[in-house]
Amino acid sequence: MAYSLKKHIQQLIYLLRAHSFSDVVVCPGSRNMPIVESMCCGDFKVHRALDERSAGFMALGLVQTGKRVAVCVTSGSAVANLLPALVEAQYQGIGMAVVTADRPKEMIGQLMGQTMWQVPALASAVKYSVDVEDDESADGMWYANREINAALNIAYAGQNGPVQINMQIKEPFFDCTVDALPEFRKISFIEDGALFGDSMKQLWNQSQRPLIMVGQNDGINPSYIDAFIRLGAPFYTEVLSNVDVDVNVNEDENEDENIGGYNRISDDKIEAYKPDLVIYIGGHIVSKIAKAAITKIKPTTVVRVSKAMEFADTFKCMTHLLVETNVVEKCDWSARKNVEFAIPAFDASKYPSAYSEFLKNIAPSSHIFLANSTTVRAIDYAYWCMPGTQAKHPRFFCNRGVNGIEGSMSAAIGYASGVGDAPVYLVIGDLSFFYDVSSLWSVGNTNLRILLVNDGIGSIFTRLAMKQTETVKNYVAESHDFNAEGICKSYKVDYKITKDGEIPSSTWEWFFNENAGARVLEVMV
Repeated sequence: MAYSLKKHIQQLIYLLRAHSFSDVVVCPGSRNMPIVESMCCGDFKVHRALDERSAGFMALGLVQTGKRVAVCVTSGSAVANLLPALVEAQYQGIGMAVVTADRPKEMIGQLMGQTMWQVPALASAVKYSVDVEDDESADGMWYANREINAALNIAYAGQNGPVQINMQIKEPFFDCTVDALPEFRKISFIEDGALFGDSMKQLWNQSQRPLIMVGQNDGINPSYIDAFIRLGAPFYTEVLSNVDVDVNVNEDENEDENIGGYNRISDDKIEAYKPDLVIYIGGHIVSKIAKAAITKIKPTTVVRVSKAMEFADTFKCMTHLLVETNVVEKCDWSARKNVEFAIPAFDASKYPSAYSEFLKNIAPSSHIFLANSTTVRAIDYAYWCMPGTQAKHPRFFCNRGVNGIEGSMSAAIGYASGVGDAPVYLVIGDLSFFYDVSSLWSVGNTNLRILLVNDGIGSIFTRLAMKQTETVKNYVAESHDFNAEGICKSYKVDYKITKDGEIPSSTWEWFFNENAGARVLEVMV
């Protein structure tokens, strides 16, 4: 394995690693081949998926194990198939990166194969999108670096969410012969949002020649200026900075270096001063001389202080972004009121007994994925009727961001891929299982246990206030007489089938035993 010759792909791989992405989910394709090849060079744990819709949900499940995950797909309609998982991630607040390979923009709309406008296709479901051109000029590389850094930071800033990195790739692109990645700039997000917090203190203490640059002042906290004056920092200010000239008047007799009470440096002296730390606050700086000096010097650390998540890399050498945050004081809550309610008894007429039996047999602290609709309702009902299960403190997951059924199994497989040998359980109904069946392509290396409750119909529709006509039965609730035996055989997944109310203890022992490997227990209702 070797890395692509394409410089923007090298930047992508380097920055994914630098921003602590540990896992990637990849799909087959031609245009994404140099990205996939580069991802397989040992920097990440690589997971295979046959189709893009499943890959998106696998990544979503993997993220919930605490990992940072990217999913990589080829161009064209493959990109559109990611949308369901991205919508789910958006509404659950789950951060992940989607890397979409693309043709060069000049090919779009010209009746070329596998071409479409890929950034607008996902725009409604991502926090941020960047369209990276295959441009190895200095400006092209700077743009790619800035925007990839921005996307990977934004995915985990504030409420987490998915981001799209669209990589235009020109032909030829099959040459992957680079043995080691060069270093590229990483832009870090200062998460505490505190200008005088621990992170900034560490950067300050590491510097020898700090410089505070104040651009057009649109409401900078005056205490910031006072604090930096007390720290002895020199300033570069302009009239638009609106920094009062009589702030903390310094009585030093050298008026050339101390204008109006604070240590101000003129733009023509910045290059000689050669700052190693620049803290840039406020809006635009007018002086081209000042901006050119910082761009030329490329200080070790350049911190942009902003009121929003904007990656304004004015000097083309930003290393950190700090977004000011409001400090929220602790609330004084009123006295706790203890109210107890009786625990209801489980009523087997409401839901099949397989749900309660499953919960009765799970080990403490088990991780359980639930499919949507009837399944999540049945498990929720059974759980609150079973104090013994509650005492085991299981952890539940479900794609309830927008409540779709389409990626339930894919998300569970992704999660199971991220937790190693520990068993992960999926409770799923028949329609959800058959909808997402292609995800079993990727189940072989996991320890996922699937409880498939098959009642031969989309039972949620029999529970709604809907007249049960033949049309509803056949075309809405999708009644059927299928089972999963042949499917499990095709995908080489260990399988057993039984009837609700007749599940022998030996079957539960098989389902829950500690031997590694995926398995499906299908319960016919």
